[in-house]
Amino acid sequence: MTKVMRALVGTGLLLMSSIPALGAVRFAEWSPDTIDAVIEGAAARDANVMVVITQPDWCPGCIQLDRALLRNPEAHEVAELTEDWVVLEILGYDEPDASVLAAQGLGFLGTPTTLLLKPGPDDERLGDARQLAAIVGFPEDYLEQLSRAAAGHDAIAAAQVLVRERNDAASLQELARAYLAAGQADAARRIFQSVLLREELSYEERRAVALQSVLQPTQRVEKDHRRALAELDAWAAAYPEGREEAEYVYARAWSLLSLGERDAALAFVREAYAGIDDPDATARYLYLAFRDPTELLLADAEQRARAAVKDFPDQAARFHAAHGRILRRQGDLAAAEAAFLRAVELTEPGDAARVTYTGQLEFVRQQRAQAGG
Repeated sequence: MTKVMRALVGTGLLLMSSIPALGAVRFAEWSPDTIDAVIEGAAARDANVMVVITQPDWCPGCIQLDRALLRNPEAHEVAELTEDWVVLEILGYDEPDASVLAAQGLGFLGTPTTLLLKPGPDDERLGDARQLAAIVGFPEDYLEQLSRAAAGHDAIAAAQVLVRERNDAASLQELARAYLAAGQADAARRIFQSVLLREELSYEERRAVALQSVLQPTQRVEKDHRRALAELDAWAAAYPEGREEAEYVYARAWSLLSLGERDAALAFVREAYAGIDDPDATARYLYLAFRDPTELLLADAEQRARAAVKDFPDQAARFHAAHGRILRRQGDLAAAEAAFLRAVELTEPGDAARVTYTGQLEFVRQQRAQAGG
């Protein structure tokens, strides 16, 4: 993300930070310099710490979580549940928050991730605290999961019991997911290896599990892109017919871009996404370009997004929103606002996508207001 866009995201979130007083959850004020004191204060009064790892400027689940619960003044149940907790909102992918997460020893599978922690007086980092819950995304039973965790339910322990009862590949994968949600990559990796030893797996199932054993712990939780590339290459050698799988292609491109290997990334992306005429593949490319830390793909992606609106008229709203995200990365906030507005206009009330597009529209409007535009 450019310095200009990072500043705009920051100011947008500052504007949003004035909302919680009117919403359900009261977010604690923190900075990289004060977070240790915030943790010490929570431990001193034996309070739970709820960490919401989010990206509310573009992430659909993050926007929906905000609107349905965290910043919804009508969400009284979550307000009562979190009343005595310390609630921290941390950006998952932007600096300086991403460095804070690493320094605090917190891994996460994706945004949004909600961690419920119980820090003790001897815990130096949030990662040292006892973890009560890890909720990835915004599932329908989000509030129920959070309430059960606060009451003492342990998702990892429950998954371990299920493995002892059933001892099959499905229960082992549930346990791996529980470890991943908790940011415990090594434990999840060991479980994946156990799954791969199961004789009941078909060849296709084994190939899929082997890929997830790379993508989930190494790339998404640990964000070790050098190791991810090596593991992806080993996977492709073992399953050469999988080289065209969408998840493999995206993951390899993402690691190359994240490592700043511009020439290799550009060559791979051009070959993988050249001449695509499928809306889902186009959407994946646009999402890759939007998140690309090198900004190498932005100019091409802006043209492709504009073309996709016409090429896939039955999904025009989807591609107006994708175009808006690209324009926002480029700093063209006025054009981004127009694109998000068109996406909202083309989406039926009650459609979950409309909530996302509306959130993106409001965010870019906040950025424009802050920038004086």
